[in-house]
Amino acid sequence: MAVRIVMPKLGDFMTEGIVTFVKSKGDSVNQGEVLLEIESEKLNYELEAAANGIFHTLVSDGSTVPVDDLIGYLLDSGEEPPIEESKPTSENTSTSPKKSNTKTSVSKDSKMTPSTPGARKLAAKLDVDLSLVTPTGPRGRVVEADVRAFSESGSDTQESIPAGLPEEHEVIEIKGMRKAIAENMKRSLEDSAQLSFFFEVDVTDAQSYRRDVGVELTAFLIKASGAALSKVPPMNSVITSDSILIFDKVNIAMAVALDDGLIVPVIEDVN
Repeated sequence: MAVRIVMPKLGDFMTEGIVTFVKSKGDSVNQGEVLLEIESEKLNYELEAAANGIFHTLVSDGSTVPVDDLIGYLLDSGEEPPIEESKPTSENTSTSPKKSNTKTSVSKDSKMTPSTPGARKLAAKLDVDLSLVTPTGPRGRVVEADVRAFSESGSDTQESIPAGLPEEHEVIEIKGMRKAIAENMKRSLEDSAQLSFFFEVDVTDAQSYRRDVGVELTAFLIKASGAALSKVPPMNSVITSDSILIFDKVNIAMAVALDDGLIVPVIEDVN
């Protein structure tokens, strides 16, 4: 009997993950063996086989797969994958319907298409008609990845290298965790209200204390932020389509520079 392999939700705000296969399509695997690695903006995760079987993949290596979408199956020897679900994701464009290179104005049918709030917002920004987008999300809903794939299928919507660059230059592909972080930081800037607030604080005592205990000033700032968010719960919230969701826990993300890029680990339960 076929065992489904789907993209797990590894965090409260995770919407998709990047797949890197450890096993190849057609490999015989045992329960507990690592099938693939999943990268998100927060972590790397090794997905293990839930049973013995033949590994059958439905997406390509390096694909970005939405949460709960089908990645593949574990099959018995000689078993065929279920026909009704053996479809490639939006990353596989070889069998996807070709789209016009011209952007399509959003029609009223677009508003009736089952889709996630993030997909509707992105479609409005990119001027994409949701009724023309092939859905890959749960229950046939259009997700953000579908809208991006549709938009990027037109040559006039693809990003190009800026004109005026010198002939001798290096192009470094953004992939893996760095790509996931870049996409989410960009999305945060687009979807979140930005505010800068400046004031002066005397940290003489804090500086003296941190030198004695051997910690950076950043630790004090995180602790102070956690205390402030606990005292003012509405600041620790997000706005949905029709409500405000206030979180009980205070989780703070902190950017950390590495030799090959930037990561943003999350410190949970700061309060």
